[in-house]
Amino acid sequence: MYETELLFDYAKEPSRDILCIDCKSFYASVECADIGKDPLTTELVVMSYPSEDRSQRGSGLILASSPAAKKAYNISNVSRARDLPFPYPKDLIIVPPRMRLYMEKNKEINAIYKKYADEANHHVYSIDESFVDVTGSLRLFHFDNARALAQAIQDDVYNQTGIYTVIGIGDNPLLAKLALDNAAKHAADRIAEWRYKNVPDTVWQIKELTAFWGIGRRTAKRLNNMGIYSIYDLAHTNYYELKSRMGIIGAQLYAHAWGIDRSFLGETVKPRSKSIGNSQVLDRDYTKRSEIEIVIREMGDQVATRLRHANAKAQVISLWIGFSMGYVDEEGKSSFSQQMKVPPTHSSKEIIAILLRIFENHYTNQHVRNVGVNTGNLIYTDALQLDLFSEPEEQVKNVKVDQVIDTIRRKYGFKSVVRAVSVMEGGRAIARSSLVGGHAGGMGGLEEGENHGKKNT
Repeated sequence: MYETELLFDYAKEPSRDILCIDCKSFYASVECADIGKDPLTTELVVMSYPSEDRSQRGSGLILASSPAAKKAYNISNVSRARDLPFPYPKDLIIVPPRMRLYMEKNKEINAIYKKYADEANHHVYSIDESFVDVTGSLRLFHFDNARALAQAIQDDVYNQTGIYTVIGIGDNPLLAKLALDNAAKHAADRIAEWRYKNVPDTVWQIKELTAFWGIGRRTAKRLNNMGIYSIYDLAHTNYYELKSRMGIIGAQLYAHAWGIDRSFLGETVKPRSKSIGNSQVLDRDYTKRSEIEIVIREMGDQVATRLRHANAKAQVISLWIGFSMGYVDEEGKSSFSQQMKVPPTHSSKEIIAILLRIFENHYTNQHVRNVGVNTGNLIYTDALQLDLFSEPEEQVKNVKVDQVIDTIRRKYGFKSVVRAVSVMEGGRAIARSSLVGGHAGGMGGLEEGENHGKKNT
């Protein structure tokens, strides 16, 4: 154990009343509330491509499950139809995803939060999670403390939407988030409060590194290699050695282990995507090369469109192909992923050609169920950089074609202009034009009002 030379004085750290609010089992809860069922006691799963005939098992992914369904069938939100008992129990409700409905419900719930804090003190973290700074709201609404206000918000949301919320309270966004993830979700009243004074009894008691916000499996492995296996270990390691080996990330992790977070919800941040991509689970196994190429063409066009909307150009293009469930190739692999470095581009024609080249070089007649396209190492520019190895007139012509197509799609929707291959067997773009984020509800990334910023991922 090292003696650290770096100490934090909590009296000098920002101390506010921050709420991190999560809608419990959001997608499943919205579906339960929509049919007048209690989200906590109803057995319901949201499944992609569910079979209309319950006598057929289907092959969809379970995207969300109600608490009762998780407990009854020992499933998670990344299970498959085959993980459910079959024939399906009569009490189990199976519904397809309705992303537009979930987005509308998200807006309705966040409008409730805004009754208790202004725009600057409200931050939407994800479709089911938000941060609200209520420091200035306690006196305004005559609440004695943040917990009492949190309970009022819970009641307000449930009475208006039928959805249960879970709330973490902290001196800063980090402590509120940690309280939510590690305590509130297991509390009887679904509220937990973690303050600076409680850090040794709360934050340092988190045993699994991956249960800590911002630490994934890869980072946890790096910390393990340094002899750090818990948040207590992280808080009491040698700060200078940690920063030396992990850079600014190490410094940030050390501060977080002490509950330190100096960010404010009111700060204006304009994030820019480091990558733009798209992926999808196909509605069936694709066994024909020609059909898989159609999907790749469509996805290349979609991603190129998103790049142009963001005024971005990609310098790395990658293709991921996932094989059918249980299928492995001659090397025992269940997928392949390859990438190419390219001159900066957001041309649909160029990106499609590169993706098809990658596919041609690595596809060996596997059965395919997943396709992913990603573009990285982005630069943001409106300038046109001509390729010395192609005719300038042809390059300018391609740019103008993309611009015309983008203009038409923005005004009349994605389906107003589609590539001819999309009407052929295997085409998915037209069917997916009614989707949001790959699920029933709108064309994520292509319709007006899209959100370029967030993880797929």
